[in-house]
Amino acid sequence: MAVHHPSDTGPETAGQRRRLWWIAGAGLLALLVVIMLVANGLASQRADSADVTATRSVTTPSPAPSRSPGPSPSPVPAETTPPAPSVPDPNAGVGVPSSEVAPPQVQEPVPLTDPAVAVPGVVFSISELEAVEGVARGPGEIAGPSLRFAVSVRNDTAATVSLTSTVVNFFFGAAQSPATELAAPGGVPFPDAVAAGQAAQGVFVFTVPADARDEVQIAVDYSAGVPIVLFEGAAPH
Repeated sequence: MAVHHPSDTGPETAGQRRRLWWIAGAGLLALLVVIMLVANGLASQRADSADVTATRSVTTPSPAPSRSPGPSPSPVPAETTPPAPSVPDPNAGVGVPSSEVAPPQVQEPVPLTDPAVAVPGVVFSISELEAVEGVARGPGEIAGPSLRFAVSVRNDTAATVSLTSTVVNFFFGAAQSPATELAAPGGVPFPDAVAAGQAAQGVFVFTVPADARDEVQIAVDYSAGVPIVLFEGAAPH
């Protein structure tokens, strides 16, 4: 009696094989899904880490390099320009109000009859003081009662003395008002100079009211920078 073995190609065997393939395929698919999920997670973590690093590199300032303290540079002194030398102004004092100009120095007055020394060796004196009637001859002169007198200068030095800058003025009355000079009668100016050991003389005429002669002053200005010689007293009426 013959024994029959089930055929491998039977319907039951084929179904079992198909189930095995499905199981294997599902497992493989699940494995692939797990692998993909794990790979995506790792990639996401790497991307987040890269973003954080990039953000830190942009927002975090790099510390500035520190400098070692060194000696401060010494200040360079500025060049100074020497002051320009002062030059005397030749017009100094010209046009300045008289109230701002220092008045000339005047010696202590001496009597009309006494001599007075202007500088050592140059001596002035008054003589021949008399009342006259003044004559008007030049521009601005007014004739009237006047006084005429001689001014002598004696040169006791060893050199010629110039008289070109010597000026004589006359003042009268309690207010010592200035008198007006006339050329006549008999006015004679000083010579330009007086030789050593010699004397010279000038004659001067000034209009002075007859009632204002009790207090008169004759001022002799010998030269600029030299104190004025001053004579005072009563004059003839």
